[in-house]
Amino acid sequence: MAHLDLDTTALAGASTRARSAGHVLASADALAGSDSSHVLAETGDAGLAAAWGDLTAAWASARADLAAELGALADGLVRAAEAFDGAERRTATLFVELLGPAPAAARS
Repeated sequence: MAHLDLDTTALAGASTRARSAGHVLASADALAGSDSSHVLAETGDAGLAAAWGDLTAAWASARADLAAELGALADGLVRAAEAFDGAERRTATLFVELLGPAPAAARS
């Protein structure tokens, strides 16, 4: 028989932190305001400007994907916390039913 000890409050807290990180990541754009035309104007290097444009486009996509994955992780952690919490409650209920009512002497 396996023993599983999970802190469902910690799972729920991890979910909240993952969701918050996803929101921050989705709303933060560290590369905003420096597009390839800005790089070209600053450096005069068309190759560098094109590379910067590619980098910012790739980062925007990666950032959106990562934010979505953090949201999915948060959802999964919430479901896991709920499932384990429900299983714990159900196990306790079944255990009480298995034991049956307390003897009359123990109730007084």
